[in-house]
Amino acid sequence: MKPLRPYLYHAYYNWIIDNDYTPYLLVNADYADVDVPREFVNEGKIILNISPHSIGQYVVNDEAISFSARFQGMLREIYIPFGATEAIYTQETGEGVMFQEEAYYLEETYLARNQKSTDREIKPKTVKKKTSHLKLVK
Repeated sequence: MKPLRPYLYHAYYNWIIDNDYTPYLLVNADYADVDVPREFVNEGKIILNISPHSIGQYVVNDEAISFSARFQGMLREIYIPFGATEAIYTQETGEGVMFQEEAYYLEETYLARNQKSTDREIKPKTVKKKTSHLKLVK
């Protein structure tokens, strides 16, 4: 069977957005291939605001979540394999779901699966920094 986590993630994400709440994602930052700003990791975990107005280039498939977001004004690319996701919940009420452990997402299984395939289409390409067309007027 396919893993349950992506289905639960989509259902809760849409439910949170439809109710005009802010979706937060609890991530195990020590899981393989997780790409998050390490300076915001606390005890191996990071909580990310994944509301549509806070992130860009949002892509989700059955294997991972990818987006870009600003951290202290700097644009960062984020990559989170679904095995690293631990919970999705609303900031406002705390309602949501803790994801159950699934054999599909055990780190050893994930590493074995990804050694065979180097296909990580979801990972965003490098974001080119746009130069401003604005000029300082004195």
